[in-house]
Amino acid sequence: MAITLQFAGFDTKDLGVSISPLAELMAVLHVWAEPDHHFDSSAEIQEIARHLDDGLIAEFNELSPLWARFRARFFFPLASDTNQIFERELAALAALPLETFVSMAAEGIRGFSQGLPAAEKLLHDQSDRAEFLETCRSRSLGRFELADQLLQNPQGFRSRIIRFLADCWSSFFSREWEGLFVPLGGAAAQLAGKLNRADPATVIATLSVTAKAFPGLSEVRFDKLQQRRVQLAGRQLLLIPSRWIGNHLTVKDRDGYPVIVHFPAQAGQKELLKIQQVRDRLSALSAESRMELFRHISAEPMTTSELATRLGQPAAQISRSLRVLREADLVVSERRGKLVYHRIDTATVLRLGPDLLATLTR
Repeated sequence: MAITLQFAGFDTKDLGVSISPLAELMAVLHVWAEPDHHFDSSAEIQEIARHLDDGLIAEFNELSPLWARFRARFFFPLASDTNQIFERELAALAALPLETFVSMAAEGIRGFSQGLPAAEKLLHDQSDRAEFLETCRSRSLGRFELADQLLQNPQGFRSRIIRFLADCWSSFFSREWEGLFVPLGGAAAQLAGKLNRADPATVIATLSVTAKAFPGLSEVRFDKLQQRRVQLAGRQLLLIPSRWIGNHLTVKDRDGYPVIVHFPAQAGQKELLKIQQVRDRLSALSAESRMELFRHISAEPMTTSELATRLGQPAAQISRSLRVLREADLVVSERRGKLVYHRIDTATVLRLGPDLLATLTR
C-alpha cells in the first residue's frame, strides 16, 4: 500500500518548506500518546510529562484521540505561509470555518476519514449523527465522549483544544521550541536549497526511507498503511521538517488546504527495513532446525563441522541453514586461519523487535 503524490501539471511556485511549532507540538503529543510506536523517544517524553501538573495530564488523556494514530488536520498549517508562529497558528485554528473544524475534528476523533458525512449532516441529521457517535463508541468510550462534546458544542470544543494547546506552550513546549527552532529552520533552508537545484519529486523522495520516485510517471510513493493518490496540479504542497516525528512520515490531503508532508528532519535517520527483509528474518527463524542451530552459535562461534556433529545433521544441510540465516543478516561468518566460524549478528538480533515494530507502523 502507498500514498502517491502525482506531480503531473504541478507548478513549483506552489511548493513551500516551512517549520511549524504547532505541528511539532502535535508530534510531541503523538509520541506521548503512542509510546510503543516511538520507543526511542519514550524515556524523553516521560521526563517531560513528569514535570506537568495533573490537570494538564488529565486533559491530554481525554483529548489524545485527536493526535494518536490519525492526527487531526488542523494541527498542521492551514495556509502555505513559510513563517509559521505559534500564536498565529492558534489564531488560524480559531478562525477556521466552524463546519471545517467540525469535519477535521470528527476525522481525528473517529480515527479515519473515509465515509465521514459532511459536517452539516453530523450537526443536524439525526441518523448520520447517531451512526457517527456509535462508530466512535465502538472504538472507545473516550472517543464517544469527545464526539458527543464536539457535536453538542463545537465552538466550545474548539476553545477547549486551543486552551489546552496554549497551556502546553506555556508549561513546556515554548522551552522545547527554543531548542528546535534553529535546527529545524536549518533543515528547512537546506531542503529549500535542494529544491531550487533539482527536480522536486526526486528531492522529496529523499525525505524518507519509505519513499521512492518514479520519474517517468512524475510520482513519489510513500510506503504507508494507506492507499491514496494525491494529484498536486493546482494545489499547494508544504513540506514540514520535524524532530519529534522519528522515522514516521505523515501526508495530509484536504481539499482547499495545502497538501502537507510532515517528514523526519534529524540527521542520519535510522534506516527502516523493507517489508521483505522483515519477512526474510522471521522466516529464517521459523524452521525448528535453524532455530536450534541459531541457539548453538548464540553461545559461542562454531564451525560448520562442529555444528554438524552437535546437531547430528549432514554438513551440507548445516551449510544451507547457515546460508539462509546469513542472507537474512542474522549470522556472521569469519575466517580464522583455515577455519570459518559462524556467530549470530548480535546487533541485528537485538534490533529485531524494534525494527519489526518501526517497519510495521511507519
